[in-house]
Formats: sequence, structure tokens, C-alpha cells
Amino acid sequence: MLKRMRWYLWVLMGVLLAYIGISVYFMEHFFPGTTINGENAGFFTKAQAERLILEQAGEYTLELKERDGNLLTLDPKEMGVTYYETDAVGKVKRRQNGFLWPRMFWTRDFYRIAAGTRFEEDAFREAVGELSCLKGGERSRDAWIEMTEEGYRVHPEAYGTQVDRETLEEQIRGAVSNQLERLSLEESGCYMPPAVTADSPKIKALSGKLDRWLGTRVTYVFGPESEPVDPKALAGFITLEGLEASLNPEAVAAWVGELAEKRDTYGQERKFKSTLRGTITVKGGNFGWQIDQEAESLALLKHVEAGEVLEKEPAYLHRGNAWSSNYDIGDTYVEVDMGAQHMWVYKDGKAVIDTDVVTGDMRRNRGTPAVVASIQYKARNAVLRGPGYATPVKYWMPFYGGCGIHDASWRRAFGGEIYQTDGSHGCVNTPPDAAEIVYETVEAGTPVILYY
Repeated sequence: MLKRMRWYLWVLMGVLLAYIGISVYFMEHFFPGTTINGENAGFFTKAQAERLILEQAGEYTLELKERDGNLLTLDPKEMGVTYYETDAVGKVKRRQNGFLWPRMFWTRDFYRIAAGTRFEEDAFREAVGELSCLKGGERSRDAWIEMTEEGYRVHPEAYGTQVDRETLEEQIRGAVSNQLERLSLEESGCYMPPAVTADSPKIKALSGKLDRWLGTRVTYVFGPESEPVDPKALAGFITLEGLEASLNPEAVAAWVGELAEKRDTYGQERKFKSTLRGTITVKGGNFGWQIDQEAESLALLKHVEAGEVLEKEPAYLHRGNAWSSNYDIGDTYVEVDMGAQHMWVYKDGKAVIDTDVVTGDMRRNRGTPAVVASIQYKARNAVLRGPGYATPVKYWMPFYGGCGIHDASWRRAFGGEIYQTDGSHGCVNTPPDAAEIVYETVEAGTPVILYY
């Protein structure tokens, strides 16, 4: 029994000594199944592993992959790069505890260990500068916005092939130091990117501003008709300089000017449905529609800036009575047929005065102007003054250039041919009773149509 126990002890001591011996061995050697940089390093000593790493470094080359798929092969040794031993192998070996060597039967270790890298700067920079990928190359194009007749168009960015040398040097240093097999110039950000992309804040901000301006819907109302500011006109108001947009006041003013040219009637000839002669053409004077171009240009500029949607009348310097009834004269007006020496006053389309009058003296070249005018104001008990005369009247209604309608109590007769030799200084002399009714009927702005 004692002999058997001694035998067990000797066996146990032998196993223990063997375990310790193997452990001591693997304190200096890598476990079987160890791979360093893709090569078997089982049972390698630290020195052997370091030689392996330096040998690998000596054979190492780097492939540069360009955007078009072209490959450039670089030999670091030709670029002033040298490799040296570091403590990296020792640090890795210390991870393998020799006393835990039994784990080698079920575990495999894979390590990536790079040799120390030293760069001879002048030679390295010179070699990088000679690389073909730095020769020429197309610049990237920034995203940009183009104004068109109907709005705007966003042109996306385009990526070129121009390489950023500073980034390339940095990426090659990293790749060579870590002995990477391939470096993609695109994935590593070596190409100079566009400064502005289609989804950049600048493009989005500009698009938002243009959407607001081009979303403006201003419609000008002229009685039963209307005139919209269409998208083409809105696009013409916008000036683009790079990624900055502004509204052009001159373009807005030009559009309002065209609108005024189309719609203004002030001072222009027009058709008129006369009482005795049917539809005739009458000359312009100081009556009619006239858009205040300066005020409306400023207003339209503000509407577009705010992206407003509205219908409105334009600002006017002068207003007509209507847009379609009797052209712009409407149904309330004074009509003076100077050929017939007769005056009618219509109120809402009904004649309230139908009377003979006396107009300007033709023999003395004082003829009453044939124009479409308007009552400027009304005054009671005025004194009409001129060269050599001062005439008091009860009812004074001036309409054009010092001429007006007033009572003429000194006259015993009206109408006929009186105006040819004994007419007024240019006013419309009216019987007192009729002048009172005219005064009570008309208001400032009432049109006065005078024709021969």
C-alpha cells in the first residue's frame, strides 16, 4: 500500500514538473495556432516573431485605388519609409500566460502587429508629390440654383477627381504605418469634395426663400377683370448671385409700369356714349384711372417678400368712376356738347339737368377745352378773377386749367351761336337755377366730358 502511494506521488510530481516545464517554455514562445499578420507563428520566440514582422514590412507594398478603379502600387522603401522593432511583440506575448498553455488545444490567437515606422520627411513628401493621382484632376462642382422663366432649378453637386495632397499624405502615412493592403482614395476622403451640396443648409435656406417668393399670388382687380402677377413675372423679380438671392426693385417697377401702360386711362382718348351723337371719341384731360407706380411698386415688393396670397386694387394717383360702364366714366357725369351749346348732368344714369349753356368765346381764342375732366372741388359765393375782370358767382365748380361750371346771372340768353362772338373766358356759363342743381348733384371727382 505504501509503495503504491509513493508511486502516485512520483507520477504527480512528474506531471507537475512537466506542466511547469511546458509553462516556462511558453513564457518565451507563442502557443501553437498563433497567427501574426496572417502567417503561422506557433512556437516562435519573441525574436523570431519580430524578424517575421520586419520581413513582412520589407516586402510590404500599398495599393491606392482611385475613383475610376485605377490602382497605383506604392513601395514604402522608395518613399523614404523604414521599419524598426518595437515592444509591440512583447506586449502581445504577455497576453499569452505560459501557465495557461492548455487553452492552446481549443483556442486560436490571431494578431495584427505592425513594425515601427519612420519617415524621412523630404523624401516622403517628394515621392507623394510625384504620384499620378495628384496630376491634374477635375475639380468638384458645387450644387447651385438656376432661375428659369417658371421658377428655379437645383443643380446637384458633381464630384471630381482632384486630390487633396494634405489629406492624401495623412492617409498614406496611416496606411503605411498599419501596413494596410489597399487605400481607397474615395473612402478615405482624399478627393476634394464640393463645398456646397444639394442638401446643404445654404441650398435649403435659399430654396426656402425662393419657394416663399415664387409662392406669391397677387391678383390686381380692375372691375370685372383681373391681372395676376404670374410665375414668369415673379421669377423675373429675383436676382441670383451665387447662393444669395434678392428682389430687384427695378424689375418690380418695370412690371408695374407695364401694368399701368395697359390699364391707365388718365389723360387718354376714350370712347363715350354721347346724348345726341352716339358713341364718339373724346380727348384726354385730367380724368381717369392712373396707377401710382411708385407706391404700388413698393407695395408689390413687400407682398412678394412676404409670399402673400391676395386680391387687391393697385394704389391710384387718379381714379375713374368705373371700369366697364360707359368705359371709365360711369353713370354719374356732366356732359357738355359745345357744338350744340348744351349740357346734361346724369345721376346714376338718369338726366337731372338738361340745359343750354354758353362756353368759351371762339372769336377771341378762349374756347373751352375739349377734354374729359373732373370736378376738382365745389365752392359757394366765389369771385372769378382774370385780366381786367372780377366776377362774383354763387356756384363755382372748376374742372380743368382754370375753367369751371358756374352760374351766369348776367346773361339773358344761353345756347345757340352766342359762344362764337360773345362767349366766356373758357368756363361753362350756366343758367342760375340749373347751376344750383348741378352744384347739389356733382361731387369732387365727378367726370366732365366736353367736346365740339
